Amino acid sequence: MTNSERKRAEAVIEEVFEKTSEEYLHLRIDEPIEKAAASFEFDRTAPVTHQTFTQVTRDFVRHVYRKALWGWQKMSAGEALDEAVEILERGYPAAPGQGYDTAFVDASNPNLNGLEYILTQMARHITLMARARHIRWVSSRIELSDWPTRCLIAEILLQRWEPFLPENLRTCSPAQLANHLPELINVVLSIDRTVSKMLEGNSDFWDF
Repeated sequence: MTNSERKRAEAVIEEVFEKTSEEYLHLRIDEPIEKAAASFEFDRTAPVTHQTFTQVTRDFVRHVYRKALWGWQKMSAGEALDEAVEILERGYPAAPGQGYDTAFVDASNPNLNGLEYILTQMARHITLMARARHIRWVSSRIELSDWPTRCLIAEILLQRWEPFLPENLRTCSPAQLANHLPELINVVLSIDRTVSKMLEGNSDFWDF
């Protein structure tokens, strides 16, 4: 291993950490979605019927994706409705397969601020999905590196994070992990965020 090879591997790791940092994610994902959601307009005085619920949630998804998520500018109304249903089914607090129906019932509840509450929950889930998609994309780019570089990246990650890694990872060799770097990166990123929160005093140790 030459010094230049190690520097190249470290540069790849630093890029991954930079583009998955909380600051980066907040600036590139959270803020655009928050702004798009805040700029969405709908008739707040209209009764919440199945028709208005479907239209508003569909139009909200289409608006947010067009304004905040690159690559989704040409989403059709049908695609937006399918996505809205999927978001509510997966991301709205309810029994499995009942998220959409539960959201409709809650939208009709005057104590929950109607549709505004539902759209807030949808925006939150869109943000979580966008973050996860971005992290997967950044991590997967490591796979484009050649075999020696991937082995070196795995070696560096094991050296840096060994005290915090699960035993099944600590006992692996770099060569064994070289083809599973996105998964290893995700583990390391999760540990890094946990440690950062602990050092900042934002969370109690036993919460983890």
